[in-house]
Amino acid sequence: MFVAQQLDASNNPLPVYVVATAGTNSESLFDLVIEDLDINPTDWKLKQGGGNSSPMQVTKGDWEGLMRLLFSINMQWPLNDIRTFLGNIPNKQAVTLWFTGHSLGGALAPMLMLALMDPDSALNTQDTNLSNWQHVNLLATAGPSIGNQAFLDHFKSVFGAGKANATFIWNAKDVVPHAWNAGTMNALTKPTNIYGLNVLADDPVGKMIGARQASAANQHYVQFEQTAAFDGPLALYTDSKNTGVAWTADSSFLAQLGYQHLNAYVSAFNGDKEWFPQGQPPAGCGWFPLGNSCDDPKSAQQLVKALGKS
Repeated sequence: MFVAQQLDASNNPLPVYVVATAGTNSESLFDLVIEDLDINPTDWKLKQGGGNSSPMQVTKGDWEGLMRLLFSINMQWPLNDIRTFLGNIPNKQAVTLWFTGHSLGGALAPMLMLALMDPDSALNTQDTNLSNWQHVNLLATAGPSIGNQAFLDHFKSVFGAGKANATFIWNAKDVVPHAWNAGTMNALTKPTNIYGLNVLADDPVGKMIGARQASAANQHYVQFEQTAAFDGPLALYTDSKNTGVAWTADSSFLAQLGYQHLNAYVSAFNGDKEWFPQGQPPAGCGWFPLGNSCDDPKSAQQLVKALGKS
């Protein structure tokens, strides 16, 4: 997580701050095992009168991630946590504040926003809550469902009715936003596989999907935004690196998953007319390039083998 302040063309600071939360670090077991996959419910304890009696529940993994964003020594700069840092920003009534994140960040950003902005938060939000700022916005992309209906209702009660602008963007062909709602998880494979591939139930990818669907079926998580913002086209499978490795249903699925979860969003924001009416991104908006995962069957097959061993 980091906070950035916008500058004008002459590098003068503007009253616009962005709180950006990162997605999954593939080298972090905490991210992969806890934050991404521990979907056991836990109470939303950051509301006055909440605690164990609270009807609001979120995934335990995302809750643990939020606790680190709020309190971890590694999230303090120079010696301030995020709540203190935002609380010390002067002239808040003239400041626009953004929260944003992709994937895991798309799950944690709205949680962080609620924790810091809710005037009824169990945290002391006197200096950070919604009433202090000129504008508060959220742009969360590709995030999974993180809470039950009571949590969503509370989120809407705090930020609804023009109080803040919360936007959730997801790709219909992205696997991650289908989690962790039971119905949308089942839609990954029914009536047909999301990518039109014949992935068998006893293959590594089939076992992974089946296990996640079973986990989601036991929970009551709901999507912030039920309608997909766009439906990315399928990427073509090639072998641009000339690895000579054949594509399989499993490796094709994982490669397409990576493409739809990353590349498709960059493509949409870089020039999709739905987001930019003139067909061009804002001036000076340069996006980092991404390798096409559907161009490398060898790496995709290695992921399949690793998945089969896990």
